[in-house]
Amino acid sequence: MEKEKYLNIALDNLKNVFSEPGARATIEVMAKIKLKETSDVSQDLKNNCDMVLYERVKMLKGDTIAAQFLSSLKATSG
Repeated sequence: MEKEKYLNIALDNLKNVFSEPGARATIEVMAKIKLKETSDVSQDLKNNCDMVLYERVKMLKGDTIAAQFLSSLKATSG
């Protein structure tokens, strides 16, 4: 999957959990740390990034919200 497409999907799903600025800041950090040198996101890298986002949501919003977030992210990103 193209990196920008994945980041947009992740951002759209994060906006349902955090404010838009908070969601955008999270995605920007992830893009710099996890996706800095890639143009396409492999399935393994996508799974890794999904878990990073899941753990962030879990830490800030709790288990239930994090599980819902991960389900919606996986449903929209394949």
